[in-house]
Amino acid sequence: MSDDDPIGLQIPDEHVGPFVAEVFEDAERDTSWENVVDAMVAPESRDAWEGLSPDEQAIEVLKIAAGYDERAIDHLELIPTDGSAEAGTVEERFGEARRCRRNADTFRDGIAAAYADGYLDDDALVAAIEAVGFDTDRIADREEALETVANHFDLDFQPYGGTLIEDEGRIGEEQTAPETW
Repeated sequence: MSDDDPIGLQIPDEHVGPFVAEVFEDAERDTSWENVVDAMVAPESRDAWEGLSPDEQAIEVLKIAAGYDERAIDHLELIPTDGSAEAGTVEERFGEARRCRRNADTFRDGIAAAYADGYLDDDALVAAIEAVGFDTDRIADREEALETVANHFDLDFQPYGGTLIEDEGRIGEEQTAPETW
């Protein structure tokens, strides 16, 4: 085993749900499950939505959140940092990437709220994660791309406030609180 090998810790079954919910919680948001459903499900589709089990609903929400993460990265990758960016497109694409980021984080925060309110139990939450996954590398890529573009073009950007999942290179380093704006 080398220093670069990941260390796996077994989380007891009774703690998996709370751990996942805490990872999904966004301290900067107060999203309810109802807010997520209202934002995501058209009124004419409510009957079909209500016909899904809670874990099927959570799967759909997590799929959409992952899609928003991908779209944020796609928007950021379209912003050239070599000086060839067209006037106006940088701010537009950056704004769209931030909107996608906010939506992804809000949807996952809604999942955490559904768990806290008892709508999703441990089994439903774990089933949703197992079906969709939770790609922390994708989120890290999203955050890195946001920071790169923001720094290059001197754009306003608030780094992600979560500290539960840390970058391997920063584990144990002192964390500073993000600037409030």
